[in-house]
Amino acid sequence: MLQIQTMYADGTLGNHGLLAQLATLTTGVFNYIRPPHAAPYRLAGTLGAVHDYLYPPASPEQLAAQANDSLLAFMVQAPGFNSEKFNHG
Repeated sequence: MLQIQTMYADGTLGNHGLLAQLATLTTGVFNYIRPPHAAPYRLAGTLGAVHDYLYPPASPEQLAAQANDSLLAFMVQAPGFNSEKFNHG
């Protein structure tokens, strides 16, 4: 029953999309009007406890894969890069 309630609230009423769009707009406006040297507002701070509901945290495996992809993208740009030295398959 809980899953049906969640699907109804997210899909039919659109709470998921509404929260995401309003929080993005609010964060953007706050960042636009903030003083030049102040810390920027973050979407997670604007959403608060709802942030993990809308954007589930990545698993450790996903974080490791993202780090490996970023490192490979950085290394490919190096002069004289030879892909045969790396196992990226």
